[in-house]
Amino acid sequence: MHDLVLRGGLIIDGTGATSSEGDVAIRDGRIAQVGRVNQGSKREIDAAGCWITPGFIDPHTHLDAQLCWDASGSPSSQHGVTTVVLGLCGFGVAPCPPGGDEYLLRALEVVEEIPFASTRLGVPFDWTSWREYRDHLASLPLGVNAAGFVPHSALRYAVMGDRARSEVATEEDRAAMVEALRDGIDAGAIGFATSRGPNHVDRFGDPVPSRLADAAELEALVDACAGRLWQINVETKFSRDASALKSEIEQYAAWSQKSDARMTWTPFYSEPGDSIWRELLDHNDQLNESGIRVWPQTTVVPITLLLRFDERSPFTAINGWREALEGFFNESPEQKKVRLADPEVRAAMKRGGGDPRDPLTADFDSWTFTVVPSRPELGGLTLREAAKRDGVDPVDLLCDQIIADDLATLIDLPTFNKGHEGIVRCLEDDRTVLGLGDAGAHVMSVTNYRYPTFLLAELVRRRAAVAVELAINRLTDLPAQLHGLTDRGRLEPGMAADICLIDPEMLELGPVEVEYDLPGGAPRLVQSGHGFRAVFVNGVQTIDRDAPTGERPGRMLSAW
Repeated sequence: MHDLVLRGGLIIDGTGATSSEGDVAIRDGRIAQVGRVNQGSKREIDAAGCWITPGFIDPHTHLDAQLCWDASGSPSSQHGVTTVVLGLCGFGVAPCPPGGDEYLLRALEVVEEIPFASTRLGVPFDWTSWREYRDHLASLPLGVNAAGFVPHSALRYAVMGDRARSEVATEEDRAAMVEALRDGIDAGAIGFATSRGPNHVDRFGDPVPSRLADAAELEALVDACAGRLWQINVETKFSRDASALKSEIEQYAAWSQKSDARMTWTPFYSEPGDSIWRELLDHNDQLNESGIRVWPQTTVVPITLLLRFDERSPFTAINGWREALEGFFNESPEQKKVRLADPEVRAAMKRGGGDPRDPLTADFDSWTFTVVPSRPELGGLTLREAAKRDGVDPVDLLCDQIIADDLATLIDLPTFNKGHEGIVRCLEDDRTVLGLGDAGAHVMSVTNYRYPTFLLAELVRRRAAVAVELAINRLTDLPAQLHGLTDRGRLEPGMAADICLIDPEMLELGPVEVEYDLPGGAPRLVQSGHGFRAVFVNGVQTIDRDAPTGERPGRMLSAW
């Protein structure tokens, strides 16, 4: 007898094959049968009108610290995600040398915007190696499955201590890093993850340890990932000139080919009017045709910043606003309100606004009110639309509203990935991987982890721009196979019963809300997904009509 049968739904099996109506049976945490199920079961759910899909895999999270105090996997788990990947871009909490915990947590605070006061309270650091960290997570009642990369900056700091912040690794250092990485791989790690990103600095303003690695160090670590996957946040800025970025990727690709390792690089965006993403996709195809396995990592959501004036934000980086708001974030709330009410400050802001080609510009046609406590009717309107309706200047409306809301106004500021055509084209290319969700990071500025719900609700349902079978493949089987999670991602007998039951008529994103649930009561932005009638992790229901059931059947997964 089966434990559960989902009966009469549209089966989208994750492979990209044409969907078909049928049943899915679960027994002992595994998929027992797909198609027509005649055998009895202890429980049955009528899935008519719903999609039955594999559980989603989020390959780019920063939940490394958060799982220690919130093992539910939120916010990813609220969007159909049943497996999360940790350690991205070389940041994490293991390995960690004795006394090294503060440096690692401060790096997470500066680069990933995860409050130090919260991680200090929530992360126990009863480990030194990545293997021991994995064992710690495995002992917790997880609401999702988790797998991870060994993060390079943590690895380098564990081996070299403070020298990791300023010195090239010696031959002995490299050997010790390779040994620790191989121990992590033996314990189930996917591979290693690193960053060369020029904006990745520590609290002293110095490059994070991974950025100090020379070619010999990186090549040694890639060699240790033979037959596996490594991830890198690239050094070259994503700009209109693709030549430098292509040269950088070719160097990494050569190391990957030598060691027979797979590589995924971030970030990969598309912009309206630009051809660089097409050029890079063509370049990627050429690499893969030559036998090198490379996957740029992209996303389907516009990359936006959700900003409040009581938080440190890029508003002060906009030309023309920098001088007007100098020292703003060191002032008390009342002083900030006085500053924003000053006619001279407003006049300077109106004269400024930045370069239209810069992602951080005062673009009142795209800045959108998201949370407006004193005037909720403004939610969803751009600043230009709201100002026109009120008959006022956009700067005056912005400043007035921030004062009225006691600095709690939330503004959605689009930065990258704003081109619909490019987003769809990148998604359709089977040598890209969908990710960049950043769940657990940038807790008061982004909700990019919403991308599974956005993809299905917006691009599949509302715009009919993407076939549902393709969308589900990109959320399930493709990332599972790329990351070596070989018993996940497809609806086939014998596979783990990570399953979503989705009501397509109900698919939509919830509002952005502020929750004060980080350790110590610190806030984070939360945006839930709707339309998830049920989600199962290893055969146990974790979501019931968009709400958590409280069950925690997740496991730490080993790759390959």
